[in-house]
Amino acid sequence: MGPRGGAVFNVPEPYGDDVANFRIVKKVEHAIRNTVRTRRHRHPVIHISTYLLDRPTTVKTLIAACRRGVQVRVILDEDIESRPSRKLITALNADNVSGPRDDPRAGKCNRPLPPSHGGLRVEPGATEDTQLEVFTPREAYRSVEAPKRDSVTWGRDGSYVKRCNGSCRGKGGNMHSKFYLFSRTKSTHHMVMVSSSNLNRGGAELGWNDMYVVKGRRTLYRGFKAMHRLMTDDVRAGGDKVQVKSGPYIARFFPMRNASKATDPTLRDLKKIRCRSAFGRTQIHISMFYWKGKRGSYLLDKIADLARNGCEVRIVYGAPSRLLAERMRNLARRHVIDLWDSRWDYNDDGWSEVRTHAKYVLVKGTVGTDRRAYRVWTGSQNWVAGSLSRSDETTLNVGLRSAYRSYLNNWDAIRDHSRRLPYSMYR
Repeated sequence: MGPRGGAVFNVPEPYGDDVANFRIVKKVEHAIRNTVRTRRHRHPVIHISTYLLDRPTTVKTLIAACRRGVQVRVILDEDIESRPSRKLITALNADNVSGPRDDPRAGKCNRPLPPSHGGLRVEPGATEDTQLEVFTPREAYRSVEAPKRDSVTWGRDGSYVKRCNGSCRGKGGNMHSKFYLFSRTKSTHHMVMVSSSNLNRGGAELGWNDMYVVKGRRTLYRGFKAMHRLMTDDVRAGGDKVQVKSGPYIARFFPMRNASKATDPTLRDLKKIRCRSAFGRTQIHISMFYWKGKRGSYLLDKIADLARNGCEVRIVYGAPSRLLAERMRNLARRHVIDLWDSRWDYNDDGWSEVRTHAKYVLVKGTVGTDRRAYRVWTGSQNWVAGSLSRSDETTLNVGLRSAYRSYLNNWDAIRDHSRRLPYSMYR
């Protein structure tokens, strides 16, 4: 069976076991394993965009997919530097080189083959895993800056790893998007996964994360696929909002180069909320990791206004600035909002071993003209200016009651492992 659609959440250490820690990552790996060539689908493609990638199992799974004929196209942030990421670059980019196509180092997904077959020369006693490290062709790393518009540079396998210089479509910033696309698995087609989690150990063990899986939505899939290609080709973002709508889903892609408070899509979403609804008071639940600066301040202003106008506002934070954390604590002291801190330093070393890394807003109540709305707004974007105008980011708005219920259960779980603020009220 292929991956199910809907919401997926991990449970970080020390609250969950290994299965719970890696629930999101293993969901992605399961989809990778289920992407295979068939007579009806001869050219399956996997597209991945992830800020961090240091999990050996994920890398091995991607390489195995490439070797069985799946086109694997991966975009990483330029600061990625780990042995697993280097291994993936070598395997997928070994044939993405200029010069003769019979280069002995440019085998099928860098498969170790005897020299007579044009593959890698195998050192005595070397295993498949160590072989990729022994022979790390410089040409493979040179192609990290490619491919450009000419797909010939992708090599015969149609696969590549691309590291963007800063953000792919912005000036400076980072490649911070986290989405995973599968053209067809054994049981479904046109699958899109949008997450707050990278494919790494830290995302599984150190933070609360979420992922939403959409299946069979061709328009949504094609929008993500087109954006992946623009990122690959370093096509700079314009000043306008880029979004794709498909049924109850709205996907947005950043950066918006000329973004401002007036054009911020998140603020515009918040402005659609009204505090009286068919359910009574509109309920707003927020889990936000990084929250600071001018953008963080005006978003908090709007949330505080909603709370003062009668909305029930509950917030769990992960890494706010000191200024915004103090503002939120003051709002909590005055009973304007309910507030929790998800950070825990279990060994007193000054570093939080766990915190929420999810970036979502849940709304039950009135949104626009809908007085019975259930909304989930999630993705990779933190509430800071760079996430709007500099970095590659992805958000997904979901208008489904089932999604809302799943996310509310997750929010409750994060809250139950957090500390109510302000501390003085609960000592």
